[in-house]
Amino acid sequence: MHPYFQLFSFQVPAYGLMVTLGILAAMIMGRFLRKHLVISEDDYYSAIIWLLVSGLIGSKLLYWIVEFDEVIKNPHFLIESLTAGFVYYGAFLGAVIGIFICTKIRKQSFLSYMDMLCPPIALGQAIGRIGCYLAGCCYGAPTSSACGVIFPANVGSSAPAGIPLIPTQLYESAFCLLLSGFLVFIFLREKRAGTSLGYYCVLYSIWRFIIEFYRSDDRGTVGALSTSQFICIFLFLIGVVLLYLAFKNRLPVIQRYPSDEIVMEASDASDETEIQETDIPQENCVATAPGQTQDTDTVSEEKE
Repeated sequence: MHPYFQLFSFQVPAYGLMVTLGILAAMIMGRFLRKHLVISEDDYYSAIIWLLVSGLIGSKLLYWIVEFDEVIKNPHFLIESLTAGFVYYGAFLGAVIGIFICTKIRKQSFLSYMDMLCPPIALGQAIGRIGCYLAGCCYGAPTSSACGVIFPANVGSSAPAGIPLIPTQLYESAFCLLLSGFLVFIFLREKRAGTSLGYYCVLYSIWRFIIEFYRSDDRGTVGALSTSQFICIFLFLIGVVLLYLAFKNRLPVIQRYPSDEIVMEASDASDETEIQETDIPQENCVATAPGQTQDTDTVSEEKE
């Protein structure tokens, strides 16, 4: 509705502002979730850098793939679109590749990192889609229902003006917010690495596949499906496989901090020490006054 915010004498793009807020909110959430894993703060921020850089590259590459015809007609389009045009699934896939490389370099668990990052990613999506709504991109199909929204003319919005449209951006924002909360619950509860990632792939791909039918913006096609719907099929299958392996206990256990195993071992060791101390025979203990010693022969005579 408002592609730009006026800040003093500057015009701040609403989409860029909301995406930035989404990234910040996601980083804050991830920082708290990180404390439940055996991951240092330095490792966490290194992973975030990999995620942001690779995600940005992935989002641009997929956008250029979607707009491949335009790139062929006008190669200068690659330069013209450097600061505009991003595809979420490209960002997600790029981020996954970046995290995979980062964890391999540091010899850490890729699945544990992704479990930690999926709830923040969903939260970032929820806030970022509000930016899509303000900018008028990713708009829905025309509708005559009461839920339709009308984008004004002459404000720089990408959506067609004066026509009631389905607010697909707001629907997805609400869904991703709920998904983020659900994934936090799963992350804190489940013991197998890859479970949160599996739920994210399954639930978001189902939602995205459905909501794509109600969108009306130009976003590329693969046969009868949109580009995103085509990707949804593969993410759904990956998610199903991860959940199956998790339920069959074939995925590694999440290394949490503090580790439940370490706490239990320490508790058991403490109990054993207490038992050993209390098992000392009382008749062998002879009380002596401070500063005095007692002859062992005297003790023997007393016992006799």
